[in-house]
Amino acid sequence: MRPSDVLNWDDLKLVLALAETGYVNQSAERLKMDATTVPRRIRKLEETLGIKLVERIKGGVVLAPVADDLVDLARRLEGGVNQALAGAAEEDEISGVVKVSATDFTFELIAPELTGMLSELPKVQLDMRPGNTYLSLEKRETDIAVRLVDAPNEGLVGRRLGPIRTAVYGTGKWAQQTSGFDWLSWNLPKGLTANDGIIDDFDPKGRVVARVDSMITQAKFVAEGMGVARLPCAYVEQRGDLSALRNLGNMPSEQAWVLTHEELRNVPRIKSTMSAIAEAFSRFS
Repeated sequence: MRPSDVLNWDDLKLVLALAETGYVNQSAERLKMDATTVPRRIRKLEETLGIKLVERIKGGVVLAPVADDLVDLARRLEGGVNQALAGAAEEDEISGVVKVSATDFTFELIAPELTGMLSELPKVQLDMRPGNTYLSLEKRETDIAVRLVDAPNEGLVGRRLGPIRTAVYGTGKWAQQTSGFDWLSWNLPKGLTANDGIIDDFDPKGRVVARVDSMITQAKFVAEGMGVARLPCAYVEQRGDLSALRNLGNMPSEQAWVLTHEELRNVPRIKSTMSAIAEAFSRFS
């Protein structure tokens, strides 16, 4: 029996809801079912397909990597259904301002897709907020945010963009060195806790010589030979001016999401912008 003989649209909608909300209760609300039904449905689907789709369901759902293909399939089918029912005039109705917040290097990565989206939707205007300042989706300080989190907070929905690979990068002057590096890190709380902890684990003899809350600026100073830093592989690989940097060792990946408030999830300009961002990240997964 083929998987397609036992897989139905309701199964795909459930997997998609779990991927986009990260929580059982929110998925149940979206699909108008009882929350206790969700784990049971998932377990039955796993038994039917013979694969493990969910790694953790208590305190926030984490899907197994193998579920990504099902999520992509569900999104394509959902998009096809929406397009078929929307009517030819829907695109003309997509207009307005979309506030987007992300780190500086993230905007560099997604620039081609956002540019292409604006060429197709001339009535949409982007209000882009590059930086590491936390802008609240709940308070409408931003409409869309790209964040490095394991799962979204309650009330937020979006798409899991996949892990962002990181590595230690430096110029050739550090190539023969295995420890005792000079490091660039962050001033932000995450830099003073998580990132510094990762540096300590990788290089107990190393020292932080500079802190700057900009990935782009860190990369520039690393390229000048100031020290080494933990940088996203996709960013370094696509920047021709950083060709002097060498991967000195792989580091933990970061889970990325593109998020919005659940009340904005069906606004056409929000959906279009989130789709463009997700398409951009698909190039690096």
